[in-house]
Amino acid sequence: RQMAAYSELQEAEFSAEANGYTATKHQREVGTGYFDAVSMAISGGKSSTTAMHESTEHAQFKDAAE
Repeated sequence: RQMAAYSELQEAEFSAEANGYTATKHQREVGTGYFDAVSMAISGGKSSTTAMHESTEHAQFKDAAE
């Protein structure tokens, strides 16, 4: 069952979003944006270890101002 079981788990988690479940947005949950901002401030805007701006995950997250 391996991948099938994992897929079923993910489907259940995505369905639970309607009831307020937020762990599917794991980067937001762990504060990725905050740590990216700290890294960019320290590096003068040239950090290579922040979340990938053009990644497939980037579209899942909103800036704090949004």
